[in-house]
Amino acid sequence: MAAERQHHNTKKNRFTVVLVPDEDASKAKNFRFAPWQLVTGLVTYAAAAVAVVLLLLIYTPVGGIFPLSNPGLENKYGKELLLLNQRMNGLMEQLVELRSYNVKLRRAMGENVAVTDSGTVKVEPRTEEREKNRERKEEPVSASVQSYVNAGQEMPPSRPAAQEPGGSVAVSFPAILPTEGYVTRGFEPSRNHYGMDIAGKTGNLIVAAADGNVVFSGWTYEYGYVIIVAHASGFTSFYKHNQSLLKSSGSFVRRGEPIATLGNSGITSSGPHLHFEIWKDGVPVDPTIYMINFYL
Repeated sequence: MAAERQHHNTKKNRFTVVLVPDEDASKAKNFRFAPWQLVTGLVTYAAAAVAVVLLLLIYTPVGGIFPLSNPGLENKYGKELLLLNQRMNGLMEQLVELRSYNVKLRRAMGENVAVTDSGTVKVEPRTEEREKNRERKEEPVSASVQSYVNAGQEMPPSRPAAQEPGGSVAVSFPAILPTEGYVTRGFEPSRNHYGMDIAGKTGNLIVAAADGNVVFSGWTYEYGYVIIVAHASGFTSFYKHNQSLLKSSGSFVRRGEPIATLGNSGITSSGPHLHFEIWKDGVPVDPTIYMINFYL
């Protein structure tokens, strides 16, 4: 009796699903299963559906529509993006510095260079008409230079220390006169003369005004053979109209070391002389205020 009752309860707890085709009812199919089988099937199908959805969201573009938070991926790719951004910022800073330095050098070489809003360099053509129309208001030059220019005297050999205007000592950049000769023209920025001219004998040695690295050594149409030396603290010295160059770009030179010979090269030269300039942070300054062998 107990066995028959258990068998009857088992049949009673089963479910039957009948599939009847619309066209032929005789081909109906019956499916019988217990409640636990129904629950297991539903759970399995639900888990499979959830897994498929998660895979679609994570590994396909569908995830971009419904983004999911993934701390592991965010931490990994977040660090990589941060490093990439830092590298790009560093490269941009270097590019800006190089572009600025290039503009300063080209301006020092006499080119009319303008930097546009986008950071590109625009070179304006130089014409005789523009030069004629340029204002020629004279500024007072260094009294010492003007006195030697007027008298045609040779520059004295030395002085104790270079001084800034106002009496302060220019100890950050002590320089020496780069060659022997006579000062024929001083620092006149209002006349676009950003240095001093020292007339001398062709072939006289020209020496480095201070320790530094040669950043340019070559020929230009206007100034002939030119050599440029970069020094510490933002100083740069220019030596133009040379007869020959004794140092190449990339060379390190000491103060007083020969770097060129005096000459008359370039279309703007009017005779054998050295055109000597000193720039500080991209701005031309009067060379005499930094000379340790030039009387003020």
